Amino acid sequence: GCMNESSVGTAAIAQLPPLLDHVDMDGPLLLSEDIASGVQFDNGKIIYTNKPGIGIAIDPF
Repeated sequence: GCMNESSVGTAAIAQLPPLLDHVDMDGPLLLSEDIASGVQFDNGKIIYTNKPGIGIAIDPF
């Protein structure tokens, strides 16, 4: 499970779900603002990007 982590933490842990039966990665959905974009959710499914590394981009401040 996760709590109030940004998309950065969720993108890092999103590499593991293929090895698990159940995951709880809704931290970014609980934030009013996020510092990054990348991993998205669609009806309970993880949508990965084609960006390199863990697939995130830090948003400008």
